[in-house]
Amino acid sequence: MEKRLGRGLSALISPAEEESRNQELPLRIIQPNPFQPRKVLEAGDLEQLRDSIRNHGILQPVVVRRTNDGFQLISGERRWRAARLAGLEVIPAVIREGVDDGQMLELALVENLQRKDLNPIERADGFQRLMGTLGLTQEEVARKVGLRRSTVANHLRLLELPPEVREAVARHMLTMGHARALLGLVHPEEQVALMEEAIRDDLSVREIERRVRELVGKGATSATGTAAARDGAADAPVEVPAWVAEQEQRLRQSLETKVRILNEPGYRGRILIEYYDRSQLDRLLERLAPALRI
Repeated sequence: MEKRLGRGLSALISPAEEESRNQELPLRIIQPNPFQPRKVLEAGDLEQLRDSIRNHGILQPVVVRRTNDGFQLISGERRWRAARLAGLEVIPAVIREGVDDGQMLELALVENLQRKDLNPIERADGFQRLMGTLGLTQEEVARKVGLRRSTVANHLRLLELPPEVREAVARHMLTMGHARALLGLVHPEEQVALMEEAIRDDLSVREIERRVRELVGKGATSATGTAAARDGAADAPVEVPAWVAEQEQRLRQSLETKVRILNEPGYRGRILIEYYDRSQLDRLLERLAPALRI
């Protein structure tokens, strides 16, 4: 099974297997996929699919696994929901045996990524769930979904934003570029205020970056954890020294998570290492301070 994962549903189900297991199941005994990464389903899209199903039927079966009281979707939730809207009682389905929770999550994420159905926040949530559920590193997640590790890391950083900003990105009120620019500020209230300004005034990514530099220059805390006003440089944006940026990148690559070096004069300071769930914390502890084996 493992060798067939990471390439979408076509790798999971062969044509012969699909034909032999394709049957019609009552809609009422099929439950949605609890690991579905897509959180936003546009009503207009569902209505269009409903009309298409009424005119042409369902051209591609959904894929399900057995449960104690029926079946659970592996893929095809839009078709399943649209079929219910169309008033159908049964739906063509392929029953796949032996699919566990980890494979359900991976297949749901990979399928949606291949179809570009997910917004950036849904993708970030999916990546984090893959890491937490399957115990994967960012590099391993990237290989499974066919992306660069930096792309996975950039998505995960969006989860550091306050809920208001994440919701705006999920609703396509802000782009991922806008959201990444807001990460230049640390305090959630500053990020939310600038988000509202960006939406109200239709600011570009470059304009948000400029506003972040202005705010940092006036004393707002930057993502490096240093206020410009601390050193009396209220009129100048804070720049991270090249050696700090280089060592931060070195630590990020080694620990596979976000790391910040907060250096002060005299080489005093702190190193901040971030984690997103219990399993990632356990991996960091094992890497930084391995438990003694007796």
